[in-house]
Amino acid sequence: MKSFLYELDAKTSVATITLNRPERLNALTFEVYKELRDTFSRLDTERGVRAIVITGAGRAFCSGGDVEDIIGALLGRELTALQEFTRLTCDLILAMRRCRRPIVGALNGTVAGAGAVIAAACDIRIAAESAKIAFLFTKVGLSGADMPSVRMRSAFTIVSSRKRRSSPKRARSLKGWRGDRPPHSA
Repeated sequence: MKSFLYELDAKTSVATITLNRPERLNALTFEVYKELRDTFSRLDTERGVRAIVITGAGRAFCSGGDVEDIIGALLGRELTALQEFTRLTCDLILAMRRCRRPIVGALNGTVAGAGAVIAAACDIRIAAESAKIAFLFTKVGLSGADMPSVRMRSAFTIVSSRKRRSSPKRARSLKGWRGDRPPHSA
């Protein structure tokens, strides 16, 4: 079984990513992080894709990092390995934020930890009544601060890349600021 399913509806041009580890509440592994990062990077320029939906199979959207495959593996790692993991998680969120296709999070059931951050990185979130959203990083000894911080950094990077010196405060003051991305006309 693949860690997620990918389907492109040729009629609507909507790509759907379905996290597909329902027996583990679609928990993320190191490999899933890499595959999702690469998929969002590719979808940014993929012909025939106008929008992306990310959802979860079964009774969860995503329960965060797999307790056995990630949390357990991080215990006892050296600082360099922990930084590598942090970069990997940030790279996924950054790939989502840089993707020029709108990303819709279809949230069902459990949306926790890194799953909640993935949901936050979506442009639009639609939650089922069954959705329970939780940022539980401290319960497993993590701060979680690395993942959401990429969101503001990516907005700053986009504004800065326009050959203009700026800051997050300046970016928010630009006409048309939507709160999560700088305006395209600035």
